[in-house]
Amino acid sequence: MICSTPATTPPGDHPTAGSIIVPMISPALDAEYRAASLWSDAGLYDLWRADLATCPDDEVVVDCRGNRATYRQVDDRAARLAGALRSAGVGRGDVVSVVLPNWAEYVAVIVACLKLGAVANPTLQQYGFHELRYLLELSRAKALVIVGRFRSIDHWEDLRRLQASSPWLRTILTVGADAREDDAYGTLDQAMSGEPLPETACTPGGGSDVAAVLFTSGSEAWPKGVMLTHNNVLASERGFVEALGLCRGERMFMPAPLAHATGYLHGLVMPIMVGGSVILQDRFCGADALRLINAERATCTMGSTTIVDEILAAARQGDGFHPGLARICCGGAPVPSCLVERALELGVRVHSVYGSTESAPHTMTRPGDPVERVIHTDGRAVPGTRIRIVDPVTHRTLPPGVEGEEASRGPAVFAGYLADPDRTALALDADGWYYSGDLAVMDTDGYIRVTGRIKDTILRGGENISAREVEELLLQHPAVRDVAVVAMPHPRLGESCCAFIVVQPDAHAPSLQSVRAFFRMMEVARFKTPERVECVEALPMTPSGKVRKAVLRAQIAALIAQEGPLPEDCQGEAR
Repeated sequence: MICSTPATTPPGDHPTAGSIIVPMISPALDAEYRAASLWSDAGLYDLWRADLATCPDDEVVVDCRGNRATYRQVDDRAARLAGALRSAGVGRGDVVSVVLPNWAEYVAVIVACLKLGAVANPTLQQYGFHELRYLLELSRAKALVIVGRFRSIDHWEDLRRLQASSPWLRTILTVGADAREDDAYGTLDQAMSGEPLPETACTPGGGSDVAAVLFTSGSEAWPKGVMLTHNNVLASERGFVEALGLCRGERMFMPAPLAHATGYLHGLVMPIMVGGSVILQDRFCGADALRLINAERATCTMGSTTIVDEILAAARQGDGFHPGLARICCGGAPVPSCLVERALELGVRVHSVYGSTESAPHTMTRPGDPVERVIHTDGRAVPGTRIRIVDPVTHRTLPPGVEGEEASRGPAVFAGYLADPDRTALALDADGWYYSGDLAVMDTDGYIRVTGRIKDTILRGGENISAREVEELLLQHPAVRDVAVVAMPHPRLGESCCAFIVVQPDAHAPSLQSVRAFFRMMEVARFKTPERVECVEALPMTPSGKVRKAVLRAQIAALIAQEGPLPEDCQGEAR
């Protein structure tokens, strides 16, 4: 069994001794995957060193600000940053939290972590103080690399509070045009201008060492830290590359945040695996995405259905795609048939990809698959991965055509949730099977179609939102007596949050505006803020006392259908 230790605790109650980045991998599983040449002692730094030897002057990254760098240039900056981090007390197995937009600096920070054998913790820059404090305390991060201000996001007021509430934090490095240096923190530019860490002093990890911790919001109130070892990450991208038939020198356009599994794995690691490059966009806009794809000659891209739809719309309104764009990967929701057809009209093939942070990817369609497979399925298992559809209670394998819970097993399956053995045990069994919480059906050829979710999660424009987390925040509002948060249909984002609120006696019913103001005061990411509030006398309950959320989802869907489509300027944006 794969698990982690010790148990999770709320912010402020964490034990103080020792590192918690300690996955426990069963000897039997380790031996099985090594015998099949799916695992080894190699690490991500070995990939980087190989590229540095074979293509040092090839471009590895370019961002939407026009910043670009070769493998050699990134390595030099990473060596200097690694030296600064080592001087600050960051070493092998320590966590470095990275709170940055999709900028070129990201690659150097990740490579610096590889040189030190540190654990990278890519984190959404949209998170507010509330979430950042929790993540830093749970991971016991030794270093924080953070953007001071990005568009409407301002972390400057958070920095001293984060430092005061995170006793393990040794250094904070700020990034951006307004980056500041004082007695409390320095700048990334300054750290990357000092003495480089000699290659002989590097202490890279590999094999079963944890390479990254990615936080994911599931149905639980607190985000889960998904521990991915070097073996997990390498297996994930080998499967991705083989399934798509990717070649040396691919240029991946990545609009998804690098803090997501899609961005980190397929946007950062995959290009390094094939000696290619990544083209980064820091805030999504369909027209700007098209400009970058064509100007930078991207060969592939990947995003949620919302992102892909907007890229295709921009291409249809403009001059289309340059002839070198070979494939668009689409994940996060079923791929609509109209989207596949529009892409084919533009000369590009869409691939359906299904996976999770814990096991990415599970299934994909292949270049040789008929169009009907892309439209009607989420693909079949990637190389090295096994898929079953099981009874959600007994985990007994179900026959083809019967809906059940999707489960996956393979070398890419994660090494447990950080400091949370209980939730690890619920998701992973003793034989290495990961139970996704997603409902799916498999056909006789092994292709699956995801049909729904067992877990209580809202998927808003590619962002997973825990309904329970939003509910627990709303229960702190003085006018809220009880609440249930459900997904409601959204014309552009797929889903968004609707809060059904039972108002406290003698309190005024909270308006949507007051709820938004409350969430700003609570300092949480804006994409978690409910976009509709319905005040009700009582919530529908089952005989056992559970909220009947299916009733609420149907109710809000019917209301929205009656009201008709939102005006274009009222459809919100992914933030």
